[in-house]
Amino acid sequence: MRIGNLNLKGQVLAAPLAGISNRPFRVLAVGWGAALTYTEMVSSEGIIRHQKKTLALMEFQSDEQPIGIQLFGANPEVMGQAAAIVREQFCPDLIDLNFGCPVKKVVRKNGGAAVLKDLVLTEEIIRAVVEAAGEIPVTIKIRSGWDDENPVYIEAGIIARKAGAAAVTLHARSRSRGFAGEADWLAIKKLKNAIDIPVIGNGDIKTPLDARRMIDQTACDAVMIGRVSFGNPFIFGRVDHYLKTGELLPEPSVTDKIELALEHAELMVGQYGETRGAKMMRRYLGWYVKGWPGATELRPRLFQVETRDDIKQVFDDYLEK
Repeated sequence: MRIGNLNLKGQVLAAPLAGISNRPFRVLAVGWGAALTYTEMVSSEGIIRHQKKTLALMEFQSDEQPIGIQLFGANPEVMGQAAAIVREQFCPDLIDLNFGCPVKKVVRKNGGAAVLKDLVLTEEIIRAVVEAAGEIPVTIKIRSGWDDENPVYIEAGIIARKAGAAAVTLHARSRSRGFAGEADWLAIKKLKNAIDIPVIGNGDIKTPLDARRMIDQTACDAVMIGRVSFGNPFIFGRVDHYLKTGELLPEPSVTDKIELALEHAELMVGQYGETRGAKMMRRYLGWYVKGWPGATELRPRLFQVETRDDIKQVFDDYLEK
């Protein structure tokens, strides 16, 4: 698959996830088969103010690539300035624009999905970023619209194509629906029929079979996987393998998940230090053990870990039982 001047080795992308898609998560995603990862969404205002925490969100290494830096904001001039800084200081493989985030604190500032309420503004932002990005491809991620009564995904896709975007990702739900109900895959098909740049489908892919069905039903060029990857980086490789070979790999065992959780913890500690890394790992550990026998009793212990050794001890005790 090709996005602008970027060639990808597969059709499975790891979604940008606020509070989740840090370096350890991205390393695992790439290692398990994601053809592209993204940073967490980054504030354009924070970038132009050179805020240390904001700039730190965009740091990456070669083992996380190819990688996109995702920006959000509602001011075309600021977004263009931010994109120029991204190009000069970080040089990612692509820049993605978040026009889909439904979170109140983002849309309250007219960012994320709120931009879809003003398609003139949408076009101005895309043009400003494309101009500032130079050779770096610019993509957008959108919802179907602000609400179900006002779908704008086709218009937004056409505008993005005209303004120079290299691809469009569609999460096939409106902002008002959040993650409720079924994603409308027909919308992805309609968007694909309307524009001649790559369309990436997002929404309700939980298994490799779901990914195959989405591609077959919509003709989208790639799929983006988000929430189902929480505590389950295996999903990227299982989907990639199934799309390429038609072979369905088995679900990972409890032992497999423990080994990967410990690897994940090692990466977290390496990135953030022993105490902070172990504490940050707690939420991921809760996802790793989802569906396990005895998970209800296991989670409270995992949510109290302070070190890597604590994590290993909890899992050792669990296996002994």
